Amino acid sequence: MHRFLFVCCLVAALLTAEAGAGAARAGMLTLTFDDGLASVYAHAFPILKKYGIAATTGIIAARLKNADDDFMNVAQLRELTQGGWEVASHGLTHKRPVDIPEGYAQEPLANCRNVKGSETVFEAKYAYEEMAGLTEDGRHLKELDNEREVKNTPGSYYYDELIGEVVFRPLDPDDVEDGSIRAVSYQREMEESREVLAEMGFPVRTYITPHNYWTTHMRDLSRSLYDQVVAGGDAGNFPGRTDRWWIKRHVVHTADSAQTIIDLAKKVVIDQDGWLVLCLHGVGDDVGWEPWSAANLEAFAAWIAKNGVVTVTIAEGTRRYFQDKGLPRGNG
Repeated sequence: MHRFLFVCCLVAALLTAEAGAGAARAGMLTLTFDDGLASVYAHAFPILKKYGIAATTGIIAARLKNADDDFMNVAQLRELTQGGWEVASHGLTHKRPVDIPEGYAQEPLANCRNVKGSETVFEAKYAYEEMAGLTEDGRHLKELDNEREVKNTPGSYYYDELIGEVVFRPLDPDDVEDGSIRAVSYQREMEESREVLAEMGFPVRTYITPHNYWTTHMRDLSRSLYDQVVAGGDAGNFPGRTDRWWIKRHVVHTADSAQTIIDLAKKVVIDQDGWLVLCLHGVGDDVGWEPWSAANLEAFAAWIAKNGVVTVTIAEGTRRYFQDKGLPRGNG
């Protein structure tokens, strides 16, 4: 009788331990879709909805504001959020921090001079590879296609990438003298993209770095603007070794089969008990960078559902890693 009771207690203890271990598992999966492409609404959303999976989509704020047909509109985006999806900022214009001024201190245009024969049109050399925009006393000037149009349009500019020079006609020529003419910086990209999305009904707290490019300086600036930031790295995230302002993602390429991504998820989420964040773009058509087929996404979603893999948005995954489980913030 005593032996029987001992065996029963031992079995009960093992079952309890196994259940406890399962409850403590940190393995989870997040699908992110960059750029806010229309195909995400048309193809990815219905596929994932079928399997009860919510994702995170990174929105380029200027694209949403300008209503480009290749990208989701406000109504479609709102439908995604009603289905449990998270909206994240993917920048104001999708620029990299190394291609434009880093912060507000680097924004003012230097050595502005009048264009020959004009008192209202100015030109200046520009020290960066790309221009995210030009502002005058905080107001955005309109980008035009050539210098001739600028000369006839107050509050506009044209950037000639070939010679690295910007031509602009300010609303008030006196603003040129006091340093009010500024080139949009990456710091402004992060801040204004959040503001634009909030004005359109999406109070975002997650930032997804354009081109998966990130620096330690930008990470430090982002802490006051966002609760979490997702970048590149092609690696998983693990308790105690994850920076909440530098969450790593693995890029899904067009040539990747569903089985390739399934094997990756098995390795990181199931075998290593980690958090795998996948970086996707368009789905089901050829628009955008590295689109994935709808058939691949369907097969992957079916595998997720069949195997009970925990899926979370970036915001939910961050809460689980840094709040709910009381895990350390790693380098953050």
